[in-house]
Amino acid sequence: MATGQGTTWVLVADGRHARVLEVEDAGLLPRLRSTVKPPPSEGQHRSPEHVWRHGEDPRAEHEEKRFVHVLVQTLERGLADNHFRHLVMVAPPRMLGVMRESLSRGLADRLRSSLARDWGHVSDAELPQQVRPLVEIWPR
Repeated sequence: MATGQGTTWVLVADGRHARVLEVEDAGLLPRLRSTVKPPPSEGQHRSPEHVWRHGEDPRAEHEEKRFVHVLVQTLERGLADNHFRHLVMVAPPRMLGVMRESLSRGLADRLRSSLARDWGHVSDAELPQQVRPLVEIWPR
């Protein structure tokens, strides 16, 4: 049954990769649209004796921000090409916060839901069923 809700993109990301699923209308099964890999690392890896002792490695945070930038660019292209009407994001808590802060006004207006979870381990075959409950009928 078509609801007229329009297409929803669901971005499921972690530090290693991201997947964009597309749901053409509420109630339909999401399908994998694309996979996004992080950009190549800018720096050399430190040897084990150079472990950061206070807090996290700032290079890892920098790499995460670079990846979020790539993800936001992907979403911006989809928005500009009118590929989706609604957006849902799923990512580990810190990454989700960085993504939400990086959204343009246009993307933020389309964001309907976000979930702070790490679903990077969920297989491509299982992911549509995992995502399905997140894609509801949105209020008009």
